[in-house]
Amino acid sequence: MMANLVERGQALAIEAQRRKVRAAAEQLRALFGSMAVEVEEARVLVRGRGIIKRWLIDPGLRFLAGGPT
Repeated sequence: MMANLVERGQALAIEAQRRKVRAAAEQLRALFGSMAVEVEEARVLVRGRGIIKRWLIDPGLRFLAGGPT
C-alpha cells in the first residue's frame, strides 16, 4: 500500500513539473515570438540571435521562473 502511495506521489510531482515547464515555455514564446523555444523533459531552451542581450536588458526575463509556485 505504501508503495502505491509513493508511486502516486511521484506521478503527481512529475505532472506538476511538466505543467510548470509548459507554462514557462508558453511565457517565453509570448515574449520572443519567432525565437525557437524547445521543451526537453524538465528544461526550456531558447535559441536565437540577441537572446543574451535581451536577457541582460529585460529584468522580467531574468526572473521569469521566480514567481510564486
